[in-house]
Amino acid sequence: MTFEGTVLSDKLQEKVLLEELQVAGLTSRDQNLPEPVSVQHGTGNSGKPLHYYLNYSGLNQTFSYPYASGTDLLTHRQVEKSQNITLSPWDLVIVEEK
Repeated sequence: MTFEGTVLSDKLQEKVLLEELQVAGLTSRDQNLPEPVSVQHGTGNSGKPLHYYLNYSGLNQTFSYPYASGTDLLTHRQVEKSQNITLSPWDLVIVEEK
């Protein structure tokens, strides 16, 4: 349990809350995505997990892909775990795990 006895900046408050969520076991592998990037998960017809990343901003957004290796279904390029992915403005990537 954490008690705050002061007013924190937005950035520091975010770090405190993230740490508390991690301690409580309430975080996911998607927790560190840039704010404008949204992710959804599903299962394809093949039964393999799908990860949909959408960039809801006018700027490039880069993040580290946290799941098992797979294929970008739009470009057919391989995506490796921990690989950096850069989404162009208003772009998306759909990764199907192997």
